[in-house]
Amino acid sequence: MDDFHQRLARVALAAAADHGFALAGGYAVQAYGILQRPSEDIDLFTSSVRDDFAEGVRKICDAYAEHGLAVKVDIDSPQFVRLTVSDHATDRASKVELAADLRSHPPVTMDIGPVIHLDDVAGGKVEALFTRAEVRDFIDINAFLSSGRFTRERLLQLAASRDLGFDRTVFAQMLSALDLYPDSEFLAYGLTETEIHLLRSQFNSWRMALTSD
Repeated sequence: MDDFHQRLARVALAAAADHGFALAGGYAVQAYGILQRPSEDIDLFTSSVRDDFAEGVRKICDAYAEHGLAVKVDIDSPQFVRLTVSDHATDRASKVELAADLRSHPPVTMDIGPVIHLDDVAGGKVEALFTRAEVRDFIDINAFLSSGRFTRERLLQLAASRDLGFDRTVFAQMLSALDLYPDSEFLAYGLTETEIHLLRSQFNSWRMALTSD
């Protein structure tokens, strides 16, 4: 994890762990040793069944200020807040996204603080691919499959348990978005040409399996 991102995550989690916030997104994938890749922001999620989201957000913002960081609120809604947190001393800034999300398991305590359970991370990543299908989503899901900890079927089940609208036919169509991205976008995340070829083969095979069922 980037040193500045690690600092932001530790400060926020120490301030709002009591409000259910835990590390999520790409850095949660990394925390479980699934893969290492650059990440542009930090995702911190709490459970959607809690009613103290706003209080947790306030504590995070206050903690950043106490640590000499400047906080700008870019998006402020009842269950999603996006911050830009800056350290003028080092001229660093980063997005920090705070959200209330579905959770099937309690977070796992790690050195950095609470981290979303691996099943919830995996299900959320498949859900992200289903709704937006960005380069990082393909990279993360491919890493889950390559790790041997998840099968394709298990990933689909986890996504369906989070989203009643999850549809395998639509998911197969979203996999086609992979063809829109040139290899250069994957190279930017540190993948080799061989790894990109294997990733494309993985998802093309999955799409064909889903459409032939």
